[in-house]
Amino acid sequence: MTSTQIVAHNSNGPRAIVPRSAPPQSYLLPFGKHVYHVPASAVKSYPKWANQEIKTGEDLGALLATKAPEKWKPFCQPDYLCRIEGETGNCVYTTFHVPGWPDERRFLRLISATVAAKNFESIKDEALEKAKADPPLKKHQQVRMDVLDWTKERDCPNRAQINPEIEKWDVVTGTELAKSCFKAPEPKKRVKPGSSADEGLEAKRKQYICAEEFVKQPPGTTYKINEVGGLLHVLFYRTAATCVAEEDEDDQ
Repeated sequence: MTSTQIVAHNSNGPRAIVPRSAPPQSYLLPFGKHVYHVPASAVKSYPKWANQEIKTGEDLGALLATKAPEKWKPFCQPDYLCRIEGETGNCVYTTFHVPGWPDERRFLRLISATVAAKNFESIKDEALEKAKADPPLKKHQQVRMDVLDWTKERDCPNRAQINPEIEKWDVVTGTELAKSCFKAPEPKKRVKPGSSADEGLEAKRKQYICAEEFVKQPPGTTYKINEVGGLLHVLFYRTAATCVAEEDEDDQ
């Protein structure tokens, strides 16, 4: 299915626009540090709708940060998919309608090869089974259904996705820039092994004291391991509790 609406031309001809958008809004393809216009001639299948299950920018960021097929399955239905073809291959994308962010549906989000390989075949089987009770698919419906036949090996074997820079598609600049609700997940702080004093001590103990009989730690002590000039120094310190106990014994 193709759209009959056309917005301003660029160096690659008419731009692909969101179906039924009024006024017409062009699709935008994020790639690397830039966002690109997509030529209408590159779109082989338009989506019928933008998916409405994402409610916040945080939810969108969490989804885009994962390639878990089960989390992506609700967004891989044929009515939500857009197929784009260029010289560097052809890939499948989807869009999102997020409350309060009218421009979000313009941003094309890649369906990764991992997600497609796991979800597309089962979704097509489910859709065809459901369609048995319905009238035969119309031409534009069949085009959207055929998007689920996409495979990386056949359709984009040499890249993870279409490269709009190599395609020489126009970069979105100035007043044409739109704002996405996307919010990247907060990075999780990882505690490296040995980052605490106790863990560091234990790491050194495991590194240098491989046999239990090599060094026996006296009861009621702490220890410190130093390597100086190729020699290993193990220093034991009596704890405060041990010192008090010895003083009590001396007083008796």
